[in-house]
Amino acid sequence: MSVDSPVAAQLGSQALLPCTFTVADGPITPKYLAVHWYFQGQELASYDDLLSISRPGASMDAEQLVKGNASLVLPNVTVQDQGTYRCLIIYSPYRQERSLLLAVLAAPTITISNKAVLRGEQNLLKCFVFGFHPPIITVTWLRAGETLPESPLPEPQRDPDGTFHVSSSLTFQPTEHDRGVNFSCLVWHVALPHGALQTDFQLVFGASPEVHIHAPKFVEGEAQVVTCDIQGFYPEAIAVNWLLNGIRTEAPRVNPNGTFNLEAFYQFKPAAKSEGAEISCEVQHETLSQPIVRSVVVHLESAGTQVSVAVLVGCVLFSVLVVAGIAFFLYKRSKAALLGFAVSDIVGPKEWVPGEYVSLVCIGQCCPQGTKASWVKWQNEKKMDIGGGETPEPSSEGQPLVLTHAQYKVQEQTLHLAAGSVAFATTLTFRVNIQEDQGAQYECRFTSQDGKMLSTKAFRDFTLRL
Repeated sequence: MSVDSPVAAQLGSQALLPCTFTVADGPITPKYLAVHWYFQGQELASYDDLLSISRPGASMDAEQLVKGNASLVLPNVTVQDQGTYRCLIIYSPYRQERSLLLAVLAAPTITISNKAVLRGEQNLLKCFVFGFHPPIITVTWLRAGETLPESPLPEPQRDPDGTFHVSSSLTFQPTEHDRGVNFSCLVWHVALPHGALQTDFQLVFGASPEVHIHAPKFVEGEAQVVTCDIQGFYPEAIAVNWLLNGIRTEAPRVNPNGTFNLEAFYQFKPAAKSEGAEISCEVQHETLSQPIVRSVVVHLESAGTQVSVAVLVGCVLFSVLVVAGIAFFLYKRSKAALLGFAVSDIVGPKEWVPGEYVSLVCIGQCCPQGTKASWVKWQNEKKMDIGGGETPEPSSEGQPLVLTHAQYKVQEQTLHLAAGSVAFATTLTFRVNIQEDQGAQYECRFTSQDGKMLSTKAFRDFTLRL
């Protein structure tokens, strides 16, 4: 009797567990033969005049048994299938048993978060490696092919599907000499075909936003407009959330047109119980490790001291026109830099709190007409198509809603550019759920009018506050 040990199989593949035997007295007689396969004390398959399979999907060829082949086939193996298997052969009155080890391998995937850095300051780059098994892994940072010192690699964490993830950090102070230089995250793992996987990228020198909140005097029963002024940021992907007493009131407003300045407005009609309420503007940007939050406290005054809402709204509309004029001017100045299609990294919060809402923002620049954006969620090797839509027509009324799965909301906004191209922003908003988001990855996909994949961005750069 012979077996091959160990046996290695890729996650999700078919595994063949070989077990062959011979008998001394000529051909094998089935009535004297019995075969049993065991795993973790449980019988998976057996033959004793009849073939019996206990493990769903497993198979053993009864016709091959008379040829001395009792091999077992396991389909779609998971990490939970890894371990020691026993093959027991009984050929009356003899019996023999052998064990073999099945090792399940899963190759890692790499994601680089926040390629935008601030010149002259300490910056943190993270290389997220996930979906691998076994947990032994090596991660190295490179600059122009030369190894860089990095922080000690933390212990890999197990995900619900049995695979592992880990984050490697690089802290450094970039200079102008780093512009245009290739940085790399190099991963070594036994499941990789060539032993190593490398992702290259270049730094984006960014600028953090300055955020100011402006509010009129609050009068009970009269509509007010609160303004959040955001200036000086780069790259252009940004998300703005409004919160009332710490609770998000609406989906974020995004700025897809590269103007580097943004005004966001929140209409609020205070009641008597609004005294002491806090209105907050929360800004998320790729250069920020934590969102910037600016707040104003509601103190009610009498109507006689309040400027008319009509005048205030007129001022707001004037500000919108001014911002639009600045956007057009800056666009004309930077048109040459926007000729090629490009998609930003997904912008979102780093820490997710169960029960609270999060928003993920992804922006495509210079999109051809008919470009579509969609969101996909991966969890435990299962794919969920969340939804999305085609580049909408610009609207002064804000972002159109796109029908998706009930727990998700997608909002989209567009700006027409030269030669029929557009900048297209898509925002995914949902309430965090531990069961739904543990080990999940969200992807933003841009496709052409004929269905061709233009670009895909992945977001796994978050931790759940448990």
